Amino acid sequence: MVGLSKTGIFNYYPTKQDLFVAVTEKYLFSAQDPKNKYGSSDGTLSDFIEKYVQGVDRTMKEIVRLGNINKDAMPGKSANAGYFNLFQQVLFYHPEGKEKLQQLFDREYDLWRSVVRRAVESGEINRNTDVEHAVALFRKLFVGISYEMSFFGGLDVNLLKAQFDYIYGLLKK
Repeated sequence: MVGLSKTGIFNYYPTKQDLFVAVTEKYLFSAQDPKNKYGSSDGTLSDFIEKYVQGVDRTMKEIVRLGNINKDAMPGKSANAGYFNLFQQVLFYHPEGKEKLQQLFDREYDLWRSVVRRAVESGEINRNTDVEHAVALFRKLFVGISYEMSFFGGLDVNLLKAQFDYIYGLLKK
C-alpha cells in the first residue's frame, strides 16, 4: 500500500471496500493476532505477562506512528481512539468483520487460557484458581483500560503491567 498515488491505490484496489479490507487485514487482524503480537514466553504466567505487555506496547507505538496525528492541527484527536473506532468500522464495512473479530478474540482468550491453565498445573498460581475467571480478569482489564485511556493519549503500559502484576499476586496466594 505504501508508495502508491491516490490514483494508483484505486487501480490496485478497485473499490473503497477492497481498500478498507486490505488495510484492516494488515493493520488490525494481522497486527492484533497473538502469534504476531507477543514474543515467546518461558512458559510461566509471570513471563507471559511481561511479554504480553511488551507486545501491547510495541503494537501501540506502531498504531500511533501510523496514525501520525499532528496534535497542534488536531487537538484532542488520538490515534488510539481512532484505532478503537476502526474495530467498530470493521463490523459495518468488512464483509467478514464480525466473524474475523470473534476469531481474533477467541485466539487471544485461548492463549491466555493455555498460559493460566499451565500456571495452575505447575503450581505457579493457586491450584484452586478458576481458569476462566482468571482469564476474564486479565482480558477485561486490558480491554477496559485500553479503551478508557485511548481517549486521553493512550494506554499507560506501566499501569497495565502493575495491575496485571496485582492480579498475578492475588492468584499466587
